[in-house]
Amino acid sequence: MLSISTSYSQFKRLLRHLLFWIAYYLYDGPISSIIEADPLSRIVIAAIAMPVKIAATYFTLYLMTTVYHDKSRPVRFYAYLFASIIFFGFMQRAVSYHLIYPKYYPQALDVPVWYLPKVIIETFGVYSVVAIVVVLHVGKQWYSSQQEKQQLKNDKLEAELKLLKAQIHPHFLFNTLNNLYSLTVTRSEKAPEIVHKLSELLSYMLHDSNKTIVPLQKEIDYIENYITLEKIRYEDRLDVSLNVFNAIRHIQIAPLLILPFVENSFKHGFSNDIGKVWVNIDILTSDNQLIIKVENSKSQTPSAYTNEALGGIGLVNVRKRLELIYKDRYELNIMDEETYLVILKIEI
Repeated sequence: MLSISTSYSQFKRLLRHLLFWIAYYLYDGPISSIIEADPLSRIVIAAIAMPVKIAATYFTLYLMTTVYHDKSRPVRFYAYLFASIIFFGFMQRAVSYHLIYPKYYPQALDVPVWYLPKVIIETFGVYSVVAIVVVLHVGKQWYSSQQEKQQLKNDKLEAELKLLKAQIHPHFLFNTLNNLYSLTVTRSEKAPEIVHKLSELLSYMLHDSNKTIVPLQKEIDYIENYITLEKIRYEDRLDVSLNVFNAIRHIQIAPLLILPFVENSFKHGFSNDIGKVWVNIDILTSDNQLIIKVENSKSQTPSAYTNEALGGIGLVNVRKRLELIYKDRYELNIMDEETYLVILKIEI
């Protein structure tokens, strides 16, 4: 299979080169002959002059693809190039003098074969073609290099995102399994419901989280399942409000992007409180922006929320993911005042 692919690639390359030389000959011969008094002579002369131009072109390409890349001897390339220019210039002059002039321009035989002005003119004629091919070659190499760099950049970005997602999964599972453990220890009847909701969450994490983007509604459904689990844990002490103010069916978002904010509001905002606690989650659109607000009551006992919010695993990862995916198209503000408030704005 590899041999067939390589052969096909070589065939396409050969075909491109053949088409280039056919196009050049048509321009230099038949097309240019239209303005000549003797069109046939122009067609024949163009054919006779072609071999030296082709030889000079491929020798220059050989130098560029081999000698030029030998960084240990950089002067050698320019020495070979200069020598080849002189050689092919004289070669074209000899071809013109012995094969073209006797039949088509006998008066041009009055000057010696190595007459310098004529040699220079012939050299420019050859290397004007070489220059075109070299520019095309360099352009193709540059484009391929840019494509490779972009592919490497994309691969690196994808690897980083996968790593960050992989870090989110165990972080979330650890918290949820802790909740499940506390209920199974007390033999709560709510443990089966937690297992069911957890299975739904895992299904989302295993299947949808590997996608680049998902419908925002799926992410909201995911958050609702998470809230259901937390309501089982906090019972009547918890008041959660999840509000979606605009139509969101057309909006796509990176998966597992909202969870860290919601999770932190539960874990660090009031995990030690024994009284009433609340969380408000607002999702809306305004001026081509998706706005997500997560606000929660503040714990009456000291907690590490502020430090983790600014530098913990969950939110550090989400900052990195925002930077990788949305770059200059997002704004994230985390405020620690009378309540904890997170505002995330993403251009859509």
